[in-house]
Order: sequence, then C-alpha cells, then structure tokens
Amino acid sequence: MADTGPAPAAVEAPSVLASPLTLVLEEERGGGHGLEEALFLSFTADFGFFEEIALGVTQATGARVTVVGDVAMARNDPRSVRRAGRSYLAGLAYAGGPAFHPKLMVLAGPDRATIALGSGNTTLAGWQANAELWTVLRVRGDQSPAAVADLSAWLRGLPEKVRFSVGVPQALQRVATLLDRLHRDRTSVDRDVSVVHSLHSPVIDQLPEGPVDELAVSAPFHDPHARALRRLVERFRPSRLTVAYQPGLTDLHGPSVADLVREHGGRIISDNEQRYRHGKLVEWTTGDQRWTLTGSPNLSAAALLLPQGRGGNCELGLVAPCATTLLPDGTEEPAARLRAAPALPRPREAGGPLLLGAVRVADGLEVSLARPLPHATRLELSAAAAPPESWERIADVSPDRATVTVTAPADAGSRVRLVAFDEAGAPRFGNTVFVVDADRVLRRTVPGQARTPTTQPSDLFEDPRLAERFLGDLETLRTALTPAPAAAATTGRAAGADAKPRASGDEGGWESYLDECAGRVGHPLARFALGVPPPAATGASFTDLLTVSWDERFTDDIEPALEEDDTETVAAEQQEAEAADTVTSAPSLPDLRTAGQENRRRYRRWVERLVELAPRLDPPERMLAVRMTLWTAAAGAWPPADTDWLPLLSQSLRALVKHALPDRLEPQVGSLAAVALAVLRSHAPRYEVTPQTLAFTEASAAVGHLLPAADAAYVAEYASLLETAFGPAVHPEAVLAVAAEVVQDDPLDEAVSALAEKGRDVHRHGRLLLHVTGRFSNPGLAALEAVGAAEDAPLVGAWAGDGADGGPWALVVWRRPDLVVVDVRRTVPLWRHHRLTGLVGPRALAAQRGFGSVTPVPHGPRNQPFGLAEQVLAELGLPGPRPPGCGENT
Repeated sequence: MADTGPAPAAVEAPSVLASPLTLVLEEERGGGHGLEEALFLSFTADFGFFEEIALGVTQATGARVTVVGDVAMARNDPRSVRRAGRSYLAGLAYAGGPAFHPKLMVLAGPDRATIALGSGNTTLAGWQANAELWTVLRVRGDQSPAAVADLSAWLRGLPEKVRFSVGVPQALQRVATLLDRLHRDRTSVDRDVSVVHSLHSPVIDQLPEGPVDELAVSAPFHDPHARALRRLVERFRPSRLTVAYQPGLTDLHGPSVADLVREHGGRIISDNEQRYRHGKLVEWTTGDQRWTLTGSPNLSAAALLLPQGRGGNCELGLVAPCATTLLPDGTEEPAARLRAAPALPRPREAGGPLLLGAVRVADGLEVSLARPLPHATRLELSAAAAPPESWERIADVSPDRATVTVTAPADAGSRVRLVAFDEAGAPRFGNTVFVVDADRVLRRTVPGQARTPTTQPSDLFEDPRLAERFLGDLETLRTALTPAPAAAATTGRAAGADAKPRASGDEGGWESYLDECAGRVGHPLARFALGVPPPAATGASFTDLLTVSWDERFTDDIEPALEEDDTETVAAEQQEAEAADTVTSAPSLPDLRTAGQENRRRYRRWVERLVELAPRLDPPERMLAVRMTLWTAAAGAWPPADTDWLPLLSQSLRALVKHALPDRLEPQVGSLAAVALAVLRSHAPRYEVTPQTLAFTEASAAVGHLLPAADAAYVAEYASLLETAFGPAVHPEAVLAVAAEVVQDDPLDEAVSALAEKGRDVHRHGRLLLHVTGRFSNPGLAALEAVGAAEDAPLVGAWAGDGADGGPWALVVWRRPDLVVVDVRRTVPLWRHHRLTGLVGPRALAAQRGFGSVTPVPHGPRNQPFGLAEQVLAELGLPGPRPPGCGENT
C-alpha cells in the first residue's frame, strides 16, 4: 500500500496485505503534521492495542483521534488502557441489538485525506494476524474519488440510526465536513467506485442485478441456512458459482451451502492457508470486467438482507472494479465434504448491563447506558490513579434510566462499570468504560507551535501556509478557551452553556481574560480583532481598552541579562524595539488580485473554514473571523462579479452572538457588526429577494441588538483600508446610517429606499402612507408595488399619481390579509377588495404585474366605498381616497 510514484492513484485496488497502520506511518513519516482528524470505526476495538501500536504515531500527524467500537464487544483490559478519555476519544456504539460492524479509517486534513475501508477490526488480529481486505481512497492534488461524497453522507447519517457515546457524533460530523470540503474543491474521479451501506436499505439492494458470467464469494461468517448466499445467487444469476471457505474456521451451515452449490452446478474451494481469512468478498465478472464488494458485510442475513432499524447490522462496503481475482487459492473439493463440515460453536453474548460512556460535566459525571435496564443496578468507579482492581460504589441506577448524573468527582481516564445481581445475589459485571474529558480529547498535537504569536494581520495574506497554520492553531485552541469574565452578560440573548462569567466588576479577571486572548493569537491580531490601532497611532478614545495588563511590554524573565548591561543600555534597546514595532505593526490591506488563481482559491477555502470554526471560538476570535472575512473579500480573493463571500460574511456575523459576549466589548462588537452590515447592505437589493438580501436580513436580525453600542471611533478603525474595495458604503456616516436603519426597523423607510433603487420618485406622508409621484398608465400597479415594498408593516397605504389635471391615480391599502384598491382612470373612483392568504402578498402580486391571480371580494356596486374600506381609511387618518398635493404631508 505504499505509494509507487509521485502521484498515487485516487483509488487503490483491494489488497489482502494491507494494514491501516501502514497508512498512518506513511502520513507521519511524510513529516507534514497537517492532519486534523483521525477516525477509526470497528466492530471490536482494542483500545490497549491501539494505544501501544498506533496512538503515538497517529497523534504525531497532528490529528485529534477518535476510536469507536461496538459496545457489546468492548472488553478492554484496564491495565493496558491508560490514555482513553485523556489523549483520545475512546467511543462506543450501540446499534439497537444488531452489530455495529463497519471497518473504516479516515486520516483527513485541510488539503488531503487517506481513507481505508475494509474488513479488519482495530485489534492486533485485524491489523496484523488475519488475512484482511482493504481498499484505499486518496484525496490529493486536484482529484477526489466520487465515493468520498457518499462516505461523508453516511458518516453524517450514522447518529440517526446508532447511539454513540459522548463526543462521537461530533467527531463524525467534523470528519464529514472535512471530506465534503476536500471533495467539493476537486475533480471527482473513479465514478465506478461506490459506497454501499445498510443505513437506509439492505446492502443487497445496492448491488447490480445479473445475469453475470461468474459469482465467487468468500467470508468468515454465513447465516445458518445460507439465506444471504441464496439471495445473492438469485440476484446475480451467475453461469458459474464458486464458494471458498476455510475448513474448521469458516462459520457456515455445510448442508445448506452444499445444496445451493449443487443446485447451480457450482464448485467449492477449500482454502487451507493457516492464516485466518477474515476478509469478506463478493466478486462477479461480466465479459472481461471483474467487480468486487469488499468491506464489512459477511454472507449473513443481518449483513446483506436487512437494513438498520429492521434487524440489520450497521455495515459499510465498497463496490469497485478489480483487475485480478481476490478469491483465495485453494483446492477444489466435492460438495459432499462440505456437507459433513461440523458446525462451529458460536460465542455466547456476554452477560451483564452495558454502559455506553461516561463524561465529566460541571456537576460531576454523566453516565449513559446502552439500553435501559429492567432492574436496579449499582454504579461503580475505579479512579484513574487507583489500581484497576479497586472499585467503589458511587450511585444506584434505577430501572428504565438511559442516563444518570452523579456528583462523584472523576478524573479523565477513570473507569466506570455497572453491577447487577441475579436472584441468588450473585453479581454480574458489565463492561468497563473510561471517563472522557470532552475538552482534552479534542486537543491536537501541533509540533513547533509558537509560544508567543507575533503574526501581523497582513502576514496571513503574504503566505498561504502561514494562514493555514493560523487556522490550525485556532482549531487547536478552541477547546481550551477561557469563558469571558464578567461583567460579561450576553447582550440580547441568553449566555451559552459554556459561558461562566467571573463576578461583575472583576477588573483583574477582565485583564486576565484579555491577557489570555493575546496569548492565544498574539498582541497584533488581538488588537486587530478588538479594533485597537497600532500602539503609535492610539488615540484617546481607546484608552479604556488599552489600560490592561496584556497591553504592557515585559521582558522575558527566562532570558538572562548580560553582565555589561546597564539601565541606559536596556532603555535604548527598548526604545529601538518599540520604534521597530511601530513600523512593522501598522496593518495594511493585502492585495490578492495579483496572486495566482490557486492562492486565491486557497484563501477562499480558508475563509470558509474560518467562518465555520467561528461559532466555537471565544468573542475576540469570533471578531477576528469577521474582520478577516472583510479583509479577504476586500483583498480580491473572489473575482469582482463573484458574491459567494457575502453569505460567509453573514454567517460570521451571526457567529458573533453564538455564545456569551462580555459587556466590556459591546462598543467594539457593535461597531464591527455595523461595518459588516453596511458592506452587506451595499450588495443587497432592497425590493427584490435575492441571496444577498437574505444574507443581510439574517445577519441584521441576529446582531441588530448590538448596534446601539456602536461607536464612531471604532467604526472608523474597522472600516479603515476598506474604502478602495467597498467605496462610500464604509464611510463612518454611511455605516452608522445603516445601523440606525436596522435598529429603527421602519418598513416604510426601507420601502422608500427600495423604491428609489428601482427609480421611483417616492416620499412619505406621515407614519403610514407613501406617495409615488409621476404619471402612470397603470397607477394601481405602481401603488401595489409600493405597498409590497412595505408589506411587513401592520398597516400601510400608497398612492401612485397625483390626480392633477384629471390624470389617473390609485390608492392601495394593505392590512393583512386585506388589500383595498381605489383606482381612478377617468373621474369615478372604483373600489375593490382582495383577501390574500397563504404565501401571496402585495409584493408577490406586484411581481405578477397585476391582480389577475386573486379573486375580488364582492361588496356591491364598485363605484361606492364599502365598510372595510372606510374603516382602513379612518385608521390611516384619511377623510377620503384622493391623493394630497405633492408636498402636503397629512
């Protein structure tokens, strides 16, 4: 499975000799340290084996590590498992009774992925001793196998059908997101390779139908009556049938298989190799093309004939073309010998209650059961520092409980089990699970990470590799972020569960918080996020924020002084350093327009990942994500006509209020939100509903409550250097005007602006009325268009035309769901009433260019006003329908 050339194939043919460990070593020896996720799914998962053989080398790739196995097969030796729940996530799965049976390894980073899908469990036997079948998919360069998209969808769908211990669904989601992003940005290749699984339908239904020239099968397990094998034969209708088995090792019902082979004139191959053949194979040929199904499904009804939720296992396989047969070599033997093969003893399911997982929470320990128990049980704990044989009772679990929270303290890696008692009082011990620290298992090992970052904002745009490393640092740091102190009540929404502010007025806590922020991303980027100019340019309006400990310059206490140093020398060196810092720290807007297309694409993907990560970051990092999105768009990462960055900017704004915000940051957050909203507003039509309009609307609804705190000085700082890209839209006056518009949320003001964009001459009359002046061949439609622009108002009326010189005019009044129309083409007003229901409103009618799609409500003669019309005119304060003279505000 090692690469044979500089550009490895996207899909490597199934191999009997492969082991996932080879792929992990290949990644580590490459020295890139650029992976983000390492996922291992298995039926039997030996955590002790994994820790000893694979954990260290996997973490050396930079990936966070998740290993998952079937809860019923979790029988790990506590003495050999030392780092579960601490250095990696040791997860369990419960598929409702049937087996959680996939065998999958994914190594994924921002620019590549290696996927091994096969038959081997995460055990010594599965990775070394057995003869297993593995197929490798690689996402590298500009190619990605088409099967990657299907695999990602399967990972996302798993938690709907399988219960997992804490943290596993999130790990599946992270891996799926990485694979989606990698696949989306590359050319899809090897479309003849496809993923099959049992998530929604039986595996057999996803296989092609015959007839075929030959069908050959080999698997370590068959169902008792060869039901699955018989259905395969019926589906493929082969001219030749071959069944390979290992005498004394393959678990099958000899008479049933022998009868089936004899019925179809097939042959039996006896595989006499001493090595246990655990690989599962369904192979068929048509003409000169050979195909294989490899992966986890055995030749059993639970594996092939039933979907999950209806008695089927959780299975995963791969259908791919194959140049040569994978059927084992062997000797042909008569079917009668197979008939005499003795049945193998099947292992009995281990007794005892099953725990799914245990995780540290604020109140102590949350323990989840695989399934509720019919009788009360005892929960026991073995502390991580204690010998594995030392157990103490910490709680009783009542029947029918799926989860239980206990106040007993437990370090990560501690062991937990359930103990049930039979009628005679004899204990039955359940499986052992390891306590998980949800934050610690998410931390990545990133070699060579700088202790004190000094990255300038513009530096991130000079070298894409530095930008990628910065993003990796944010991802690594997000699990260790310190909750905002506070005076840090969330503005406008409840604080997130992860926000535990320090006491209000704790100045030391606030300074420590800012100090930690600067320690994570460095002083330059912290200042950039918080809207603080470089030190030499600091003005008086920022003194409140600058009087904190993290803004001071301290010498490194670890660095020894030289014997010849004196006060004057140190002072001079300090002044030189500050002068140099003044020169280098001034941020400048980057220019990506001259960069290569590949670099611009990298920065576009970089923003996508940054925005996706933002909701899980602390407030300063979330602010940094917004400002970096603005800068990347202004720098020209997207072509001029490409507006794909607008939804990203909207998403980054919505992330600002995802969790608690310190009230000390309200002016900065409100000002940054105002600048970003002004940019979104400048690209969003007001009257038409476009993706750009939706991006603005969603963002303004999320952050509108922050805008009253916007400060002109911070607005000017956040808008600095953006004018070249966004023009007058980012002038401070324009930014604050947009902020006021959002805060006031006046539908009629919005309508005036929207109609002006369409070239209408429109103004307001009082609070509830609009007047569109001019001469119209169809004034009713023009008035309807104006009402549609303000249809969110509870009551609004609009005139079109002025009736001067006997010209036509119309008045349209909207009070949901009633639309009253007064139309004058000659001299007599004609009155109409429409009742709009469902999704049809004035704006939709205006888009249809008339009232033809709605039926009038009858009220007698149309030249006479009716009761509802008089009522709405009175509510508008109008004595009659005629428009006022232009400029007469009522």
